[in-house]
Amino acid sequence: MTDATGHTARVPLAVLLLLGVVGSAVAALEVPFLSGRVNDYAGMIDPEAEERIASKLEELEARRGSQIAVLTIETLAGEVVEEFSHRVAETWALGSEQEDDGVLLLVARRERKMRIEVGYGLEAELTDAESGRILRRVLAPRFQNGDLSGGIEAGVDAIITTLDGVEALPVEAVSDRKQPLAMVLGVGMAFLVVIGLFSLQALFAASGQSWFLYVLLMPFWYAFPAALVKPRAGALCVALWVVAFPLLKHLLGTRAGKRWRRTRRHWMGDSTGGGWHSNGWGGGSSSGGFSGGGGSFGGGGASGSW
Repeated sequence: MTDATGHTARVPLAVLLLLGVVGSAVAALEVPFLSGRVNDYAGMIDPEAEERIASKLEELEARRGSQIAVLTIETLAGEVVEEFSHRVAETWALGSEQEDDGVLLLVARRERKMRIEVGYGLEAELTDAESGRILRRVLAPRFQNGDLSGGIEAGVDAIITTLDGVEALPVEAVSDRKQPLAMVLGVGMAFLVVIGLFSLQALFAASGQSWFLYVLLMPFWYAFPAALVKPRAGALCVALWVVAFPLLKHLLGTRAGKRWRRTRRHWMGDSTGGGWHSNGWGGGSSSGGFSGGGGSFGGGGASGSW
């Protein structure tokens, strides 16, 4: 940038960073208006199919209270499908506030991306693995054959069937699951290393920081095993953490424990822990005949492409 005298004017780094943040915020894709159970902003669903889908979703909500909404958009405009899908689901507040039993089926036409976003209360019934199978084996093949409307309707049918406790699709053969299994093992090892280090920090830290980390780590000990294996595994891990940590903390107060702590400091040194932060979205949109019930979402579900 050059001023009137011809000299180069320096723009402070803080100003550039601020402009970048503001520009990112402005560029964020706006959450569409919740016009009903089926929100076909990309024109992918035939009118007859849209009417059938809306009727099925209305019947499901009347029967068991769960809310499912469909959203098609022309483009993600550079956004990550998981982040946008979560933002839409939280803004629309699908599902009841008490049960968190909402589901969002999102399809982005230009990027050929799709996602099933599952509310907290349905993660045990409509698992990440089941959501992924529905996307891969129900929607994707029909989309690839040009049957966009039929793919979305079949996907909704599979979601409803799964919520009703019926196996919508058979589990893939072992050969089809080798790559996902390797991915699960890799994520599991990363979890054990990262959370393990923070757990050790909690164990050896001073009293105030120690008990703060003890409480802070509880949801992590539940969430990751629950997502990688099943909710029961998460419950078992957090229960072990809740019980084992105070016992180990007590043992470290004994003479043997103090000697162990001195030995640890000698060959490892002390470390400091980090922190976590999160961002969320609020609010909601509604139309005359349908609105969200206040449900919450925690990132459960699956993404795919065709």
